[in-house]
Amino acid sequence: MERMAQMLLFQKRPKPILLRSLFWVLHGILVAAFLAVGANAQDQLAPDTGVAQAVDASEAADLLRPIRTDSPQQTLRSLIRLRGNLEDDLGQYFAKKTRQSEDRIVIALLQLSALIDLSEVAPASRRDVGIDTVAHLLDVFGRGVLPNTLSVPDAEDLEENEGLNSYLVANTPFRIVRMTEGELAGEFLFSAKTVRTAPDFARALKGIPLDSPLDIESWELLLPRLTGWMIPNWLVSAIPEPLNAVIFDTPVWKVVSVLITALIAFPLFGRWYHFLDARRGQGALRRKLINSIWPLTVILAILVLQPFFDYQINPTGTFAVFASSCLTTLRYLAAAYFLWLLVQAFFEWIILSPKISDQGLNASMLRLLAQFMAIIGSVIILAFGAQLLGMPVFSILAGLGIGGLAIALAIRPTLENLIGGFILYLDKPVRIGDTCELDGKLGKVEKIGIRSTQIRSMDRTLVSIPNALFADMRITNWSSCDEMLIQHTIGLRYETDPDQLRHVLASIRKMLLSHPKITHDTVRVRFIGYGNSSLDIEIRAYSKTADFNEFYAIREDVMLRIKDIVSESGTGFAFPSLTMYAGRDDGLDSERGEAAKSTVAEWRKEGRLPVPDFANSLTERFRDTLDYPPRGSSQGDGETVDEIPGVPQRHTMKSGNNE
Repeated sequence: MERMAQMLLFQKRPKPILLRSLFWVLHGILVAAFLAVGANAQDQLAPDTGVAQAVDASEAADLLRPIRTDSPQQTLRSLIRLRGNLEDDLGQYFAKKTRQSEDRIVIALLQLSALIDLSEVAPASRRDVGIDTVAHLLDVFGRGVLPNTLSVPDAEDLEENEGLNSYLVANTPFRIVRMTEGELAGEFLFSAKTVRTAPDFARALKGIPLDSPLDIESWELLLPRLTGWMIPNWLVSAIPEPLNAVIFDTPVWKVVSVLITALIAFPLFGRWYHFLDARRGQGALRRKLINSIWPLTVILAILVLQPFFDYQINPTGTFAVFASSCLTTLRYLAAAYFLWLLVQAFFEWIILSPKISDQGLNASMLRLLAQFMAIIGSVIILAFGAQLLGMPVFSILAGLGIGGLAIALAIRPTLENLIGGFILYLDKPVRIGDTCELDGKLGKVEKIGIRSTQIRSMDRTLVSIPNALFADMRITNWSSCDEMLIQHTIGLRYETDPDQLRHVLASIRKMLLSHPKITHDTVRVRFIGYGNSSLDIEIRAYSKTADFNEFYAIREDVMLRIKDIVSESGTGFAFPSLTMYAGRDDGLDSERGEAAKSTVAEWRKEGRLPVPDFANSLTERFRDTLDYPPRGSSQGDGETVDEIPGVPQRHTMKSGNNE
């Protein structure tokens, strides 16, 4: 009934189809939005991208502050200029919090981060690590160790000395190096080692006063205390001093705010999950569509909460890196699960077609293909997520080498079963619901899965056979036959008279030819030989059915009629026996024996002894001299002598050679 309702829904009601189409469009838009936001987040450290995210197009001309990194001197001058701009923007921000002033601060910090080589930092953490490193650099260069920029090599020095690829900043461990790879090739940036050396060197200079127009002790303490324009100054001032203590490079109150938000989110998501679970209902398509709302909700929540955390609460340092990594992990896990459900839901929608049986092999193979595509897509999404977290997934895959061969050998049985499933789909030796025979065992095919095929045997046990083995087995598909063979050999007692035997043969033939469930031109009833204790008759005919239950009924009817025929013929079925005769016989016929010996002696004397063979002339004389069919047969040249009971007498003209 459910399948019929689905077919009617698919055929007769256009509105649900329209709604489903709109649902798929909505899904596609959400996925595109997710990918776009993910791409922007990955590239947000580039100066132009950071500007585009932070400001409107109308303000871009005023806020764009291009940086130059074509020489070590220009890199240092860009750092000094951006530091001055940041100090001016912070002065305005402290006076009055506005979105525009916040945007200027974000731009300055992102551009300062762009002066540092962050290629060794995980993409998901580059923003937080870059800003943290900027704070340490500003602390170092604000404590009197910044060299005179005129003494730093510029573009002319680079032309004179082509081998100049790096510059060590005086009185510091920082080195400005030329980038040799990627989009930044040729640019001079603070080396990747700066990320590790800047914190320790900044702390070593902590006792030297900071030269800055702002009333601050250090940039390392200032930046963690900054909040977004949505959080008013009075609220920040009202926070108790113990909560301003720094833990994991972030004030305690910011850590607590993030954790409380997470603790509130978990119960809300739990209630939302149970709400969706109660509405899944019946049908694979409906369940998967409802389930897909859950990961979409997680993705949208992250897209809303992460900017608020980053730009309003503004966690920094180790805690910021940890929170960003957790949100990235959760986002890509949700995206992989969403794609998994989306692919399977799409194929379930295809299976709703009336041309595809829900339990047929086509539906099973479509589900198999859906699982395969969902696995591949989910793995790709998770690989990109792992790459953002700093795991060199693609490099590992490219360098597997011998390890890849070992993995391939390890998963060989799984691949064989997967290929075996596709072979079963292409060859179609069986379908779901078919009755087949494997290695002498009869059963019904219940499922053809991604790894194995399940057979329900006659004793109701479920047998699981790997697809690779199943595809190579000799399979007898009884459901595919158009007619079913009745073949049996019966044995009559040796006391049966030859004419009784002929009566049995003729009567069985007549019965089979008269049976409405027997194919007439396949009937064969023949006396085939002398058994150890029986005269053997082979019965062979095809029944007009492909159903096992009907076949057994037809065969039962035929066997019962054969028993009646044997009884009516005055004979019986043989069984293994041993007959012993107690008595004296008359011995051999001496008269006939002597006549036979005389005949052989005469053959030998005349040279006509037919041993080992007859002479060719005699062979030709003997050819076709016996009467067959025997005299009196209905197929012979003479008229029928004995009438077979139930068969009309057949009269023929006597042959001229018949006496």
